[in-house]
Amino acid sequence: MTANSRATSPAIATRGKPVDPIRWLFVAAVLGFVVGVLFILVQPFFGMDTLTSRHAAAYQQLGGWSATPAMLMAWFAHLAVSVVYGLMGGLVVWAVSRLSIVALWTLVFTWVTTVIAPPANALIVQLVSFQQIDPGKLPALNFNFDEKLALHLVVFAAIIGPLYAYRKMKPVDRSDAL
Repeated sequence: MTANSRATSPAIATRGKPVDPIRWLFVAAVLGFVVGVLFILVQPFFGMDTLTSRHAAAYQQLGGWSATPAMLMAWFAHLAVSVVYGLMGGLVVWAVSRLSIVALWTLVFTWVTTVIAPPANALIVQLVSFQQIDPGKLPALNFNFDEKLALHLVVFAAIIGPLYAYRKMKPVDRSDAL
């Protein structure tokens, strides 16, 4: 009698041990968080003010926030979005094993997030500053092939690449260890 291994095994096994879906999503969320911090640190190298400093300034101007709470809220909002990006990337890599499909998803997601970034960021500022949502005050979509697209691609590659590599690790027979 044989057990149905499909029914009892998770979709991913690394280093010979199955990876639990909750642990997988935790790793993806942490990776999104770390990459979110790195995003802010490298943004000036792309010739931009940091997203967190721009948001904090807008919270101060529009919402009357003082500097410290504005900066904390800017970081919180940015890192929340980064964690969601990590989780989305984790779900894609969990579900799809073909590199070409994962790469295509990464490119499409990079393009979509770059296109919607200006109005999405302005909407976040309006919400956090307790302003009335005014679609007329939202900036246009960004269809430019520019540093923002390059930076988004770096961010998503930094999330998806390690997740994909982690998923593809060859199982290791550890029966002779210790």
